[in-house]
Amino acid sequence: MKQLLFLVLVLSFLFSACGPNYFYQSSKDIPNGVWRYQDTLDFPFTIEDTAALYRMYIDFSHADTFPNQNLYMKISTLFPDGKRVSNPYSFDFFNPQGASNGSCSGHRCSLKAVLQENAVFRQPGKYVLTFEQFMRKDAVPGIRSVGLILEKTKEKR
Repeated sequence: MKQLLFLVLVLSFLFSACGPNYFYQSSKDIPNGVWRYQDTLDFPFTIEDTAALYRMYIDFSHADTFPNQNLYMKISTLFPDGKRVSNPYSFDFFNPQGASNGSCSGHRCSLKAVLQENAVFRQPGKYVLTFEQFMRKDAVPGIRSVGLILEKTKEKR
């Protein structure tokens, strides 16, 4: 019995070491699965290596009954020098035939969408990305959580 337990622990350690090693990963739950305009989501992180290139993802968890094909968001970046830049984005949760662009299990779907390839952070210091839903209505049902993932690539600029 002890040998089996030891084997299970060793295997779980080995498999956990094979997963992605993200520079930054954080997720925010949406209260009651309804994303409102006032529910802004802040993702603070610090950059030291300004020569590195990063791959940025947004990680969504949503209901399979999400009522739209896509989700519009406004994403603002607060730079270390205090400058703020905002841009609108659209993320397709479903294809035109209604099939999920992510993976679903039961009534829960997840979608890891690329926000930016080869992202560059030219200033060292603290950054804050702020996500806001940018749909035509205040309450968007079916969004359970939204996350930000930064993956440091091996490339340099």
